[in-house]
Amino acid sequence: TAAEAVETLYYLPLYCAHALGFFKEQGLDVTIFNAQQRTIALRAIVAGDAFTYNGDPAEPALARLSGAKVKNIGVLVSRAGGALLAKKGTPKDPKRWAGKRIITPRPPHTSVSLMQLIMINNGYEKADADGLVWKPKGGADKDAVRFTPVVAGSELSALAAGQADLSFVLEPNIAIGVAKGFEEVTSFAEQFGDFFYTSFAVTEESIDKRGEQVQKFVNAMHKACLFGHRHPDKAAEVAVKRYDKQDAKIIAAAARNIIRDKAYPESMLVSKEAYDKNFKVLLVRTGHQAANYPMNELMDNRFAEKAVAAVRL
Repeated sequence: TAAEAVETLYYLPLYCAHALGFFKEQGLDVTIFNAQQRTIALRAIVAGDAFTYNGDPAEPALARLSGAKVKNIGVLVSRAGGALLAKKGTPKDPKRWAGKRIITPRPPHTSVSLMQLIMINNGYEKADADGLVWKPKGGADKDAVRFTPVVAGSELSALAAGQADLSFVLEPNIAIGVAKGFEEVTSFAEQFGDFFYTSFAVTEESIDKRGEQVQKFVNAMHKACLFGHRHPDKAAEVAVKRYDKQDAKIIAAAARNIIRDKAYPESMLVSKEAYDKNFKVLLVRTGHQAANYPMNELMDNRFAEKAVAAVRL
């Protein structure tokens, strides 16, 4: 079982590996379980209810701080995914967001940390213990920007229901939201570039005792990475079938955008630069508990390295 923190089009490499039979080619029978929360997905592998976790790479670090023996083994989303949507006419300059509400997933979540970094970079100061209220320096309470957390995946619905002025969303909801008349205010992929946004993780016991199975899983995922970049239209077809209740043209365009922007990784290898942007910049600036977690303790790139050397389309 592959336990995903949430279902999102950004996890398209996983869906391609599953739909196109790449796991079966490796002799693996993989079921994708949507935990709807990263902590639940991570607990599933610790409890032995799932083999792999995919979600925020900081979650395995937090688990290790609590004594769990887990490691990240590769990247699934290699750009800071998502964007901020709002009604047309909403200022794109964060300095002009005083008094507005912004919908986010429930923290802890990388997108929430990215939003906090945007606040810090634009002169706001944290005004509560949880980092959900941000005031301009010297500003009054009425000028505070307030985050409104909702269940991951429901952000666009909350925005459409008028719960806030802006909302963080992931594809395909970015494309769906734009089609419904909302405007993209900020692209995280453009703003933050190459970034260790979503990881795969397994237990150290799996690495030690089921290393061959881990390698087969990574081999299948690497083939999916190669496939998406060589055949983006075919990868988009997988997305259209998975989101068959949505407009096919919108879903296909969103999938191609993810591949074009390289949020869809070219391999599962995690570079030091991408790792540091998260753990040594984002998490440090936002005061995250997993800040500065050593890459050599949290990451095991060996399986991805072997897949890069051995797997071909």
